[in-house]
Amino acid sequence: MWPVIELLLDEDLPLETLLELQDFMSSTGIKIQRVPASRLLELCRAEDHQGFLARMGELPCRSLEDLERSLQSRGADSENSKPLPPLFVVCDRLQDAHNFGAILRCCDAMKVDGVIIGEKSQVSVTPHVARASAGAVNHLTLYRVPSLADAVVTMKRNGLRILAATEKTDTLLWQADSKGSLAVVIGSEAVGIAPDLLSECDLQIAIPMLGGVSSLNAAVAAGIVLYECRRQQMS
Repeated sequence: MWPVIELLLDEDLPLETLLELQDFMSSTGIKIQRVPASRLLELCRAEDHQGFLARMGELPCRSLEDLERSLQSRGADSENSKPLPPLFVVCDRLQDAHNFGAILRCCDAMKVDGVIIGEKSQVSVTPHVARASAGAVNHLTLYRVPSLADAVVTMKRNGLRILAATEKTDTLLWQADSKGSLAVVIGSEAVGIAPDLLSECDLQIAIPMLGGVSSLNAAVAAGIVLYECRRQQMS
């Protein structure tokens, strides 16, 4: 659970609302501070704060060891007990907060089992990311690992195929077999998927581009690939 350190409330909120919040927060030990609406506007730089502003701690992420335990536990379950095959997403050095948040939103929409990010050169879960995800970050399991290549090897060892979304292939998304247990790798907006990570992938696919531009941003590409993967997994 994403920890709340402090809750700032508009001092002009109705007294009934303030009392309800104070009763609830006192039971959790979260500090409450009443401030002018102008202070909330200054802090969040938006007028649609609804009178509430939370100061959050770092979003807890699971480890590589947690990922392996989760995969092993899933493998021990009977196939019939899982309505959807496993689907994970690996984000390789994403830098744009809006892109990352939008990818997380797509992941939640497609009921992704986990999102794996690296410890370096990767935007963390900031307020901008959370906002761009439309709250999806609160419904996903995130893993932060020292080496994405090691995470991919771990997933392969536990029966997942690794699919790389890259323009450096002639295999089109709609021609590829994306059924079964999968992990989809989405590369950096600037340089794509790192060579050592790409070499570990079982399948490379490109999104067909029929117009005048040759690429899509990471979030749009992720959404298209994930929807096609789920479509094939459910067919």
